[in-house]
Amino acid sequence: HVLDAAMEEIAAASSGVGGAKRRNAWRPPMLILRTPKGWTGIQELRGEKIEGNFLSHQVVAPNAREDDEERAALEAWLCSYRFSELFDPRTGFDADIRALVPKAGSRMGEVLPDVAAPQLSLPAADEFAEDAAVPGTIGSSSMRRAGLFLKRVFEQNKDARNFRLFSPDETYSNKLDAVFGETKRAFSMRQEPWDKDMAEDGRVIEILSEHSLQGMFQGYTLTGRYGLFASYEAFIPIVTSMVDQYLKFLKGAAEVPWRTPLPPLTYILTSSGWRQEHNGFSHQNPGFIGSMLQKPGCFVKVYFPPDGNSMLAVLRACLASKHVVNVIVAGKTQEPRWLTPKLAAKELQQGLMTWDFASDDRPDIVFAAAGDYLTKEALAAVSLLRRDAPEVRVRFVNILELSALGFGSESCRSPLPLSDYFTDDKPVIVNFHGYPQTLRQLLPDGCSGRFSIHGYIENGSTTTPFDMHVRNETSRFHLASEAAALMVQSGVIGAEKGKHIAEAYANALSRHGDYIRKHGVDMPEITEWTWTNRFSS
Repeated sequence: HVLDAAMEEIAAASSGVGGAKRRNAWRPPMLILRTPKGWTGIQELRGEKIEGNFLSHQVVAPNAREDDEERAALEAWLCSYRFSELFDPRTGFDADIRALVPKAGSRMGEVLPDVAAPQLSLPAADEFAEDAAVPGTIGSSSMRRAGLFLKRVFEQNKDARNFRLFSPDETYSNKLDAVFGETKRAFSMRQEPWDKDMAEDGRVIEILSEHSLQGMFQGYTLTGRYGLFASYEAFIPIVTSMVDQYLKFLKGAAEVPWRTPLPPLTYILTSSGWRQEHNGFSHQNPGFIGSMLQKPGCFVKVYFPPDGNSMLAVLRACLASKHVVNVIVAGKTQEPRWLTPKLAAKELQQGLMTWDFASDDRPDIVFAAAGDYLTKEALAAVSLLRRDAPEVRVRFVNILELSALGFGSESCRSPLPLSDYFTDDKPVIVNFHGYPQTLRQLLPDGCSGRFSIHGYIENGSTTTPFDMHVRNETSRFHLASEAAALMVQSGVIGAEKGKHIAEAYANALSRHGDYIRKHGVDMPEITEWTWTNRFSS
């Protein structure tokens, strides 16, 4: 009766012209059902309270097979449901029970994603691309590019109403506010004059509760519709166990012949630890990446687009994918543009790519990077090494999607000849967005010895952006100094020159420390750095 009354109230508030006026001063009903734990079960056994006590959560009659008292209690409990009144072996369930079963076409098991909702209409990625003919041109923001793309997604699917953005953090803060040119944040309560970008039919679900949004996101996707979950990187681990369970479901569903592939769960992790220097250590945590990559099977893809054009290509591919969890790690600050749309599409197809503009033939050493901020530091290290030791031949490889390196024995891609990228015997220095061990576990057997992996080593603080790299030894000076030492070992440069280079980079790091303590910002040579292939002699 109470549930019926609540549904009637909701229907009345939602219907007709008068309903819109009523909603502005109306709060939806909340029903709270309070029941004893183990309600209707065995009430007491051997003097111990079962119903309404923690014991009801255990196996309440574990010895019923041998113990007469427990068996009698179990029998009384099961008979209390009077199942014989509801079911006849000859005719099946009675009319009351059959009336509770949804009609054909309305049953959850029959609502398959390919027929439950229209397919998502997606614009072309290069429609929102930026000029990157000159690598290193400053001015690209991956999240700003994504916001423009998503605005068009909302526009193209306006009638289908099959796309939502879920965000536990401010959509403005994550630089996706361009979407408000097409939709608003969902809000059914009374609006005040100062409220902004809120509407009853808004398609952006913004609640500061990651686990609540995760539940909504999964339910929305299971009906065949599409969504995107944008979160600060440090706080998405709140839903790790929920995503784990969903991945188990995907694995099981893939083994059921009549199930069709589901739309993807796609996450954008932004406000990463590398640019959370202002919020500090509490906001610096790339752990979700490692948690997802530990899952077996081919149900997880983790992407690190190095610039805005790559972000567009990745985002479109993720929203077009099926039966997978996609994780996109992208920054929201203005950073260099590295790839044209054509090259971004090529790298997406391969998963990684040698960047010719930063590479020599027959390299003596290979630099690699995964992550936008880590890519910039690695390229800056290449630039330093070319300036200070031009005789060293360098190759730069960008890693866009981690399964391209292989998942141990269960690769989700066709095997790539990794020697084409990392050579067969040359040292490789990798600058990685997350924890070094996350990447190390993905490397094929037999090659990890010559790979030196730099990444986040839990040295966070409230400091400057570049100092985050210094503290975690992912800075250009750390990478270039290690490369010079390796080149001394291989005889490419002499020991005296190597010593001179190491001293110069150590002095640069010392100068950096003095500068930020005095000025509170990074040195101009860091903030104003741009890529170049040319150096004066």
